[in-house]
Amino acid sequence: MTRARLLRVIPLAILLAAAIAAPYVIGSYYVSLLSLTLVAAILATSINFLAGNAGLVSVGHAGIAATAGYAVAWSYRQGWEVGAQLGLAAAITVVTSVIYGLISMRTRGIFFLMVTLAVGMVVYGMAYRWSSVTGGTNGIPGVRRPEAIAEYWQFYFVVLAAFVVITLALIVASASPFGLTLRGIRDSESRMVSLGYNVPAFKFAAVVMSGLVAGVAGVLAVWQSEFISPVVAGFAESANGMIMVALGGMGTVFGPLVGAVLVTGFQQVLSSVFERWSTLLGVLFILSVIFAPQGIVGGVTELGRRMSRRKRPPSSE
Repeated sequence: MTRARLLRVIPLAILLAAAIAAPYVIGSYYVSLLSLTLVAAILATSINFLAGNAGLVSVGHAGIAATAGYAVAWSYRQGWEVGAQLGLAAAITVVTSVIYGLISMRTRGIFFLMVTLAVGMVVYGMAYRWSSVTGGTNGIPGVRRPEAIAEYWQFYFVVLAAFVVITLALIVASASPFGLTLRGIRDSESRMVSLGYNVPAFKFAAVVMSGLVAGVAGVLAVWQSEFISPVVAGFAESANGMIMVALGGMGTVFGPLVGAVLVTGFQQVLSSVFERWSTLLGVLFILSVIFAPQGIVGGVTELGRRMSRRKRPPSSE
């Protein structure tokens, strides 16, 4: 293993060890807050996969997550077993993701953004109006976690494992020929068409793949709060996910996690002591756009590259 790779692996190993040790050294409130942050990071990761690899910015992924969450909540209230709940959630997530993909696969740029926004608002409208299934504005309360992960620390480890597995899977997908093709489409769609690639099919597959990740976030979010309402399908939730990606660094591996830590921290911690927390978050976002347009992780990475170039000795003739 090279020295540069070792310097990258050691901090990640320390971070993972700290995450595993967290329930043993901090209180239940902060462990639950970490679970909430990781769930938000999974949703942001699904958005980041599309935006970073294919250049497709979605502001409707909260709708996909909401359909999975409602599937689990509704089936729980019907007395279904956990396996049946997850099966229904998976089926609904696939159907919703396929609909997203079919509608948006021939669009790009602002048109893709507007299509995903429109479909997301349709999901929100259904959650609001279809009260016989969704409970309308009252939502569906009392959705208990499975007995095996009922304790806060057990659920935390499930969320942590889900985040690690999803992150590794998307790293592999991004480095595969499929991921390279998506980046080619992002850089020049017309060139990829001229080379014979079926661009709409690749976009469709990318949307479905990211939708499945969003579905995982939706299920975990319901188990986290033990409640679901139409708010989770609204534009604000999708926008928060996009803000997390932009703050952390679009196209980076850990950008969604860094963005989720910041946004969740502002929402859950700073809001208890400062009423105008959203204003501070907006200021932070503006400063990030001005001084670190690649996001925090992207900016730190670029700074490290510049410093390594300066330390490199000049080559001899």
